[in-house]
Amino acid sequence: MSTEKLARYIVETNYEQIPNEALDVTKKLILDTLGVTLAGCNEPGSKLITEYVKEEENKPEAGVIGGGFKTLASQAAWVNGTMAHALDYDDWCIPFGGHPSVVILPAILALGEKHYASGKEVLLSYITGFEAATKLGPVCLRHYMIGWHMTSSLGSIAAVAAAAKLLKLDIEQTKTAIGIAASLASGLKQNIGTMTKPLHAGNAARNGIVAALLAQRGFTADKSILEAPQGYCKVLAGGADLDLDKIGDGLGERFDIISTVGLKPWPSCADTHTSIEIVLYLMKEHDIKAEDVDEVEIRTGPVIQSVAFHSRPQTALEGKFSMNYCIARALLDGEVGLGDFTDERVRQPEVQHLIPKVQYVDSPELASDLSAVLGSEVVIKLRDGRTFSRTQKSPKGSASNPMSWDDVCSKYWDCASLVLPTQDVKTCMELVSHLESLSDINSLMDILTFKCRARL
Repeated sequence: MSTEKLARYIVETNYEQIPNEALDVTKKLILDTLGVTLAGCNEPGSKLITEYVKEEENKPEAGVIGGGFKTLASQAAWVNGTMAHALDYDDWCIPFGGHPSVVILPAILALGEKHYASGKEVLLSYITGFEAATKLGPVCLRHYMIGWHMTSSLGSIAAVAAAAKLLKLDIEQTKTAIGIAASLASGLKQNIGTMTKPLHAGNAARNGIVAALLAQRGFTADKSILEAPQGYCKVLAGGADLDLDKIGDGLGERFDIISTVGLKPWPSCADTHTSIEIVLYLMKEHDIKAEDVDEVEIRTGPVIQSVAFHSRPQTALEGKFSMNYCIARALLDGEVGLGDFTDERVRQPEVQHLIPKVQYVDSPELASDLSAVLGSEVVIKLRDGRTFSRTQKSPKGSASNPMSWDDVCSKYWDCASLVLPTQDVKTCMELVSHLESLSDINSLMDILTFKCRARL
């Protein structure tokens, strides 16, 4: 049975079975996620959810990053997961259907802090949750196309798998925990471009902890929830026929974390990245200036158009999910950076003038190419009649063109130094780089919680 297979993998996997390459990738993902969380902790939505939790009377079990206080582990995961996804600068994974680290890491850091977990336990729990989810995700990708935000829906399964591993639940408890998390799973893509989109990540992280803790206490749930006729896979696919026999294929044999995760060089939706990269290339190659441009065609498949759909953005969050804005900004400035995603920058008259010149065009070729889900062809038409184009299947930072450890450290430094003193930025980086040697992650979490300049 599928749920049984997943639970058995979660319980029986041990640290010695994890390839060194998988551990190295995981440390990159953790450092990257901590960086974008620190950079995101001063975002308006991050402050609102931090204020909400701080006002509650809670047992101090785990730290709120940048908040200067501790709360229940489930609440800390909720806030930290939301902050980690606030900038949409975090990693992405096609078999996951979204963003893995912002749902897995906040859950295991909060539980790990509560239970004084070691760095090895954090690494093992992260990888276990990731692999469990990516072996389920390809069966469930229809969820994404009909409107579920899989960072939240599949993310709840990833988070509960990681939490169950860290809590050392047995197989029956783990099946129950998956059953609970499956009923908590939600998240709608219509909320893309609002504060609720990053809240989906926080919800998934919290769902994982709540479900695992309830199962540990003896709470009950259906233990075949993934493959059941009215269970997770079939219901979230709108009742469509799915190949449920493929759930769990490759568990323990293929480590997707090595070959499927992308990190972001630009702080916007990953669906905009290939097009941004092409535009920057064409501008440099042909000395194109914004004032020369008459029209830009972005030729893609339907996935990108269903996510980066804010064609006339007016807010920073809409801008992150606007192909029109990201391309207009690249044309205007020759780069796209963190400072470009404010309401004022999105509403800048010069960029608003360029935005209508950027249009989507359907590409049947890219739509039918499963290796080019984030691929695009960009055609820039100039006012003097010249036309330049380029096609690319995946962006910089993807698994096929990965960011190096030095690249990640540089990005982390830029993000973390916004709120942490220089010495603490360096200390956190060193702790993550040698995470397997850390006997207790509380030393890391204390810096992230109490040393930030970010305050309410």
